Amino acid sequence: MVIRTRDLLDTAAGVLVRRPDATLQAIAQAAGVSRTTIFNRFATRDALLGALAVDTLERMRDGMAALDWSPDRAPTDVVEDLWRVVHPLSDRAAFLRTGPLHESPEVTAGWAEAFTPWGVHVATLQAMGRVRDDMPVRWLAGSLVGLLFAAFDEVDAGEQGAAQAGRLVAASWVAMAGVTPPR
Repeated sequence: MVIRTRDLLDTAAGVLVRRPDATLQAIAQAAGVSRTTIFNRFATRDALLGALAVDTLERMRDGMAALDWSPDRAPTDVVEDLWRVVHPLSDRAAFLRTGPLHESPEVTAGWAEAFTPWGVHVATLQAMGRVRDDMPVRWLAGSLVGLLFAAFDEVDAGEQGAAQAGRLVAASWVAMAGVTPPR
């Protein structure tokens, strides 16, 4: 049986978000592989954490880069598309937000790079008069990130389904940003 590194990282994220101090042995057990398999891929726990951060942020960046950022699109559609990119990575994102790497310069830079297209989109909408101009772009863009993490928590708690959470994130952001239709 071929064990994909991405599958190991997905399992590791699920374990680490619940038990941030989990050992490589615990992660191997959860993945249904031997300790040797884990150690062949990741010599240390720190190596696994670094690989998890890099892979997560690359997947977010690549997903964001593939979205249609046309300012003529309805912002609710853009936000719901963005949700579909980040939601499958919610365990990973939650771990990066709260785990031992959350303050690392590399992770901070990775978040900024991944979400740059969103910030540019918001700046474009603001320049076009389509979102409120009494708040800085950074605040408007960053508020979406907070909504995303709140939605991750709601889905994880079983309070919302994934599709409904995406719609709620979009509706909340659009209302807060004072979105107006294209002119």
